[in-house]
Amino acid sequence: MSDNLPEVVHFYREWHGAGRFLVVWLSITCIFWLVKDLVLRMMRRAAARTETRIDDEVVSALAWPLRFWTILAALIVAVRDLDERDLPKSFQELISGVMIVLVAVSFTMAASRVSALLLQYYLARSGSGQQVTTLTRTVLRVIWLIPSVLVILNMLQINLAPALTALGVGGLAVSLAMQGTLANLFSGFYVSMAGNIHRGDFIRLDNGQEGYVEDIRWRITTLRALSNNLVIIPNAKLAEAVVTNFTYPEPRMATSIAVGVSYSSDIDQVTEILLEEARAAVGEVEGLLAEPSPSVRFNPGFGASSLDFTLAVHVTKFERQFAVQDTLRRRIFKRFQKEGIAIPFPVQTLDIAPGLLRKALERDR
Repeated sequence: MSDNLPEVVHFYREWHGAGRFLVVWLSITCIFWLVKDLVLRMMRRAAARTETRIDDEVVSALAWPLRFWTILAALIVAVRDLDERDLPKSFQELISGVMIVLVAVSFTMAASRVSALLLQYYLARSGSGQQVTTLTRTVLRVIWLIPSVLVILNMLQINLAPALTALGVGGLAVSLAMQGTLANLFSGFYVSMAGNIHRGDFIRLDNGQEGYVEDIRWRITTLRALSNNLVIIPNAKLAEAVVTNFTYPEPRMATSIAVGVSYSSDIDQVTEILLEEARAAVGEVEGLLAEPSPSVRFNPGFGASSLDFTLAVHVTKFERQFAVQDTLRRRIFKRFQKEGIAIPFPVQTLDIAPGLLRKALERDR
């Protein structure tokens, strides 16, 4: 066996570089892949023993980067195994550098994703009402990208002093040219960190625009209107607007229905009918709450041609009010017809002085 060893070594050295590279890469990949599966299995078992879900999410977030790093690590080993006659040393260093850059970029993405999960978990437990938005994820990605870029530049032996000097000189000009963009960026930070507007909240601006908050990005905030149209609002305008949030601090809200009846109606009977129909509708239409109980107020009261009441009920969330109002109006109208309670048409009484109409008709002749 020892006599054949030099021949094996000679055969290995004389073997074609591409074939050797392929075998080495596949072999190392299989070994690294088995190690990766073993590590992931151990991490999943450890996460399954805990009561929280955050560690399970972190392990899931690391699954794809670990697969990517396994393949890249095997490629780096296979490239470094090549002889200079198979691939020039300069090309080997170039390929290794590119792979290291890919590893750094993938590490940045994985670290930012894990950081976003941990931050979201912390914010949820703190009860501050803040959320992790696209803007937050972008900031975390930039924070992790800076050291990765510095490491890459250091490996490439690139001097940063001239670049930093140029950035210092040109920073003022760039900030002046990007005033609008920077205003939207910092306004997005303010909206995200204030904790008063969250993804999924239904909000209404003072200009009448309303919808569900889809996301807060670095320049814009997107709303999905009830018609499923997308409303795009610059963050600077959102930060300056008067905003009504119909979801926070709780989605439950009161909605009212105006009812007008004839002046000949018994107001106590009308009040009782409205309360009975509101209570009977609970369970018939989704979103109508039994508690707080419905209430009726003789308000605004004495109208031009009717006695005006206001029926107030509570619904689970903003969009439920429309179906609730429709159902209650139908029930109230049918009940009024059954009880003989009239809903008057608008009436105007003209007070004409005696003889004035006759004089006007005689003048027209």
